[in-house]
Amino acid sequence: MITYAHALNRLQEHAAELPSLYPRACPDYRGRTVDAATVRDYLVMEGPRFAEAAAMLPAPPRPGARALEVGIAYGFLAALVKSNGWEAEGLELEENIPVYCAFARRHGIPVHSGRLGVAPLPFPGGSYDAVIFSEVLEHLRLSPGLVFRELHRLLAPGGWLLVSTPNHARLANVLKLLAGRSVVEAFPEDAACENATELLTHVREYTMREMKRLLAAARFEVRRARYSACMEQRKPRRFLTAFIPPWRGNLMLLAQKGA
Repeated sequence: MITYAHALNRLQEHAAELPSLYPRACPDYRGRTVDAATVRDYLVMEGPRFAEAAAMLPAPPRPGARALEVGIAYGFLAALVKSNGWEAEGLELEENIPVYCAFARRHGIPVHSGRLGVAPLPFPGGSYDAVIFSEVLEHLRLSPGLVFRELHRLLAPGGWLLVSTPNHARLANVLKLLAGRSVVEAFPEDAACENATELLTHVREYTMREMKRLLAAARFEVRRARYSACMEQRKPRRFLTAFIPPWRGNLMLLAQKGA
């Protein structure tokens, strides 16, 4: 079983690979620059999340057990999962794969193109023993019930679903509400499209109570649920949220499909 400290050390080692994997600046699907420096900054910021999530996922139940990361991006979390004995794979938008997935491919992680939506993903039911769904839900313009039912379909009986997402009730949002400010992302001014949510970063965030209800409705059994400070490593509020876990910035839940 991989530990949090071990996972962080591995991520630090992976940082040395980035200059050769991302030698030239390329725009991603939102027009943001992707190069070795931006990927390194992302790894530093998100590394504690990757390490915590990897340590939360149980060891594979048998040799050859498959784990799919939905929204794999660069593949750092999937690489940690693979180092723990899983046969890791990824799912990413087709247009993102050439820009993001060089690291995943370097580490022998297959990346499938696909998009969560009304139609099923291109995998038979029960294809995977684990699905990782980390910091993706808040970006989707889909019913979360629809999403979790599809992830339930992908899993074999007894399979694991690991979910992380921002905590809508985090301290930063509590303080905004107390000051009379909105905690919902503002629509862009004069958005030149019919669906302005296409331009938002977080379309919808969730509370712990909501997440437990949504997973139960999709016929998952929640085995572990924790408030995580993984995104608050360098923020002063971490000292306060250490004593009030429900004010931490992220939610992490480990759920299981019934046998």
